[in-house]
Amino acid sequence: MAGTQVDLFLDQLIDAPLKDERALMEFPFFSLQKRPRLTPFVYDDGNVKIEISPGVKGMATIWDKDLLIYIASLLNDKIERGGEASRTIRFPAHDFLQVTGRGSGKRAYELFLDALFRLRTTNIATTIQAGDQKERRGFGWIESWRVVERTNSKGEKVMAGVEVTLNDWMFRSIVKDRRVLTINRQYFALKKGLERRLYEMARKHVGKQKEWLIMLPKLAEKCGSTQKVRQFKADLKKIIEADSIPDYRAELVRDPTGVRAQGLKDDGYPVRWRAEKTLVRFSPK
Repeated sequence: MAGTQVDLFLDQLIDAPLKDERALMEFPFFSLQKRPRLTPFVYDDGNVKIEISPGVKGMATIWDKDLLIYIASLLNDKIERGGEASRTIRFPAHDFLQVTGRGSGKRAYELFLDALFRLRTTNIATTIQAGDQKERRGFGWIESWRVVERTNSKGEKVMAGVEVTLNDWMFRSIVKDRRVLTINRQYFALKKGLERRLYEMARKHVGKQKEWLIMLPKLAEKCGSTQKVRQFKADLKKIIEADSIPDYRAELVRDPTGVRAQGLKDDGYPVRWRAEKTLVRFSPK
């Protein structure tokens, strides 16, 4: 992968729909903060356990996840066009930066390199199911990456082609199990990590339903928040007031009496309907 013809044989997303992997929308795999998160993270809901060990530049962030969404979308587009999907994907850097709403200057490329590094060095151990198997797995988000640089008209070296090899677990989920959902391109415009996490959870859980309700402490846990619940609630209220989540609205519900008769369950676990507990309701706009 070298020379001035590099773009001629690289995959590009162009106008294909964006796809996200369902498990990545369901569980808190990524840091919601931009400053490096260097402490390990554990999520355990009794069914699924996830242990994340950050690399030297920190845990992969929800902004780093943009690359996984981009790759999932490329793979899905290739499959739907009748092509053969491979775990190794090659694409022009400028296409990724354009699709995800990043700049094209030197700083944008530096941040992209940091994202590649974190996705490679963050280690995930999980018991999550893939296909019809439930197994313990350990992996990094990408197995390897390679960048080709070339010199532009100004004599500057710029990132041209990028080659990424995806981990087997995610590749199997996207290509074999087809566990993907279409997401709104406005997702990339969301500035706050919590906004992004709330959108992907709403997209995953609301589906064709008129609403999805979850206890506030449970929502904080599933978001992977490190805040105390009251702090999480304050940040959530700001996002609710701004109405910034694409396609969905969120509300705080203090009296669940009206839905108690439905026998609603939260992710398979019985919800204890107590008036003093706060619920969060997500519904389509």
